[in-house]
Amino acid sequence: MARLRQYNTRCGAISMMSCTFFLARRFIGGKAAEHFLRFISAFSVIGIALGVVSLMLVLGVMNGFSQDLRRKIVGAHPTVTVEGRPMFGNAAALMDEIREKVPGVTGLSPYITTQVIYQSDSYRFGGVIRGVVPETEASVTDLARFFTRGTIADLNRGIALGSELARELEVTVGDRVTILSMRGQRAYEVVGIVESGVYAFDVTMGFVSLSSLQEFLGTPGLVHGIGVRTADIYRSTEVADRIRPLAPGCEVSTWIERNKILFAALALEKKAMAVILILIVLVASFNVASTLMITVYRKTRQIGILRTLGLTRSDIWRLFFLQGLLLGMEGLLSGLAVGGILAEILRKYQFIRLPQFIYNLSRLPIELSARDIFFISAAVIAVVAAASVYPAVRASRLEPAEAIRYE
Repeated sequence: MARLRQYNTRCGAISMMSCTFFLARRFIGGKAAEHFLRFISAFSVIGIALGVVSLMLVLGVMNGFSQDLRRKIVGAHPTVTVEGRPMFGNAAALMDEIREKVPGVTGLSPYITTQVIYQSDSYRFGGVIRGVVPETEASVTDLARFFTRGTIADLNRGIALGSELARELEVTVGDRVTILSMRGQRAYEVVGIVESGVYAFDVTMGFVSLSSLQEFLGTPGLVHGIGVRTADIYRSTEVADRIRPLAPGCEVSTWIERNKILFAALALEKKAMAVILILIVLVASFNVASTLMITVYRKTRQIGILRTLGLTRSDIWRLFFLQGLLLGMEGLLSGLAVGGILAEILRKYQFIRLPQFIYNLSRLPIELSARDIFFISAAVIAVVAAASVYPAVRASRLEPAEAIRYE
């Protein structure tokens, strides 16, 4: 009866919603005599928190991997390329026309790319050599920033090699390598080392000046293509569509088209992992439902007393539904806090190393967006709310007389 008077006093002093919230908190197991309810409630919260942490870390890693790879691909290659079949002349006139008639273009630079064999004193290795204009290449790609030794201006007197290619050939700045092609062979001094962070790029690419490669190939005045940098990389398709009428007979492609299979696979993998990890939250929600069902059976007498005090079926339903949401929110907030801390630790210290030749990355990247946090929160709340419906309905159907006779 003392508990009845306490409930009656509190419920008379505050609104019905506040009363429902108070009762929901008490029914979770707020007294020393209710250790069992507190125990299973804690396990429900921990289960949801672990699911949230798993979701945050996996989605963060997938985002980080995709974003980091996108930055490196866009940095290593032009966002739009205009390529001849196989070569074309008058590149300067075409670049002037593109610059004048196509908005959104921030940089233009011609290039030649061809496959060669690199030969050092120790090894031979197949790869690709690209001739660029050092003065304009920086406006199209991030090649100038990729130099770990030497500068892009040094290409006027020699060759720069990808870091992995130089390692395979066992050469460094100051050594000489020979380029072998169908046109013959030519020796270059290594004047720079380039490292983009993309293994496939660093293990195959070498760079020389455009004029030097044109002379070696015997194609003066001809180029394979023109690299175009756009102000907005995600609007490169629109820019490409405007360029095509200006370059008949040329193939115009974007970085999205060249890498669409890769990014489509990453997007699909991210969605699949999210669905799989949602199952963890779904399993944890069964713990919430079980906790509520046990609470209903252990609190049957109290439910009957509350009904006699004037609480309606809908009030009882809200009480247990709110109890489920409280458990879910505790698990969600705990998971977001722990997941955020772990993500920050991974981002700051980067102690997980990856085999670069497999993943094109040496460290585990992680990036969490507000959109992902919203998705995780919405998914957890929706799953927990669905799991709370049946126990709440079950509790609301108890008749007062039958419930009081229970004990």
